[in-house]
Amino acid sequence: MNPRHRRLLIPGLLLALLVVVLVSSLARRADGAEAGPDVVSRMTDARITESSGLAISVKHDDLAYTINDSGSAPIVFAVKISTGAVVGATTLTGSEPADTEAIAIDGDGELWVADTGDNQERRTDIALYALPEPGPGDHSVAPTRYPLTYPSGPTDVEALLINPRTGAKGVVTKGLFAGELLALPRTLSADRPNRAEATGDDMPALVTDGAMSSDGRYALLRTYSDVHLYDARTWQQIRSAETPPQPQGESIAIERSQTSFLIGSEGTGSALLRIPLTFPTKPAPLPEPTDDTPAKDATSDSSEPGNSGFAGSTWLWAVGVLAMLAAIASAASRRT
Repeated sequence: MNPRHRRLLIPGLLLALLVVVLVSSLARRADGAEAGPDVVSRMTDARITESSGLAISVKHDDLAYTINDSGSAPIVFAVKISTGAVVGATTLTGSEPADTEAIAIDGDGELWVADTGDNQERRTDIALYALPEPGPGDHSVAPTRYPLTYPSGPTDVEALLINPRTGAKGVVTKGLFAGELLALPRTLSADRPNRAEATGDDMPALVTDGAMSSDGRYALLRTYSDVHLYDARTWQQIRSAETPPQPQGESIAIERSQTSFLIGSEGTGSALLRIPLTFPTKPAPLPEPTDDTPAKDATSDSSEPGNSGFAGSTWLWAVGVLAMLAAIASAASRRT
């Protein structure tokens, strides 16, 4: 190789690398703009001021349920997803929840409300409430109350996970630096406290809600700023991505199509945002359900808001191109 050409080789390769990174970055931004979040509707009903949980109906199309958190009446609102209009209100009677933070529906159509909020970490009256999915219309229902206790004493919890396939249940603590997955007993008792058990699985910090895929293979956990996808068999994180800015992101629910999920926020007139959802193409076979930790066979979901959250892939591509160019240059030098 001509010495002058050899001197120009490295700068040329670096220039090629920069071009690859720039083009890839622009392409990724374009993809994100095309597949970004969609504002589906706004919940403008004056009674919904602190929406703190979201669950998609398993019996009715275009219907979701939400509930306000602390200081509000114990009412489950049925909301038309496409318009945000309230089409039903179910009052929970016979009990006085203090801080409802999550809501979920199991595979049998039972609606579960988690009265588990505890910012001061001193409550001794936390519980889950269960009632048949109410649907549209106004109702009054006396739900079944299942008291809970935690292995390390009072703690704040805002995420309830229910495996639609097996019925296994778990909660995620809202730690400032990290959360923890706690498994609930397979069979809950209404007559005595149900002790949650530590699983040893670490979760993200400040988890405000969670949701499971319909087959129980994956779980989505949201914080104020991100969404995290977990494999529910191993509880290893698969990937994560930023969520669109919201005043106070508190809720998440996977839609029945399993190709998108909704996120919501506290505040009056809060928006429901739809974000595209994809799953791993070849998930490992799901093990048979067991009687131990409900979370181990409980959830699975994968979200890629705007195909973001994978910034490293650009650099991997760029390094690959650089290596290819270097190999070509080396081969040319040897021939010379």
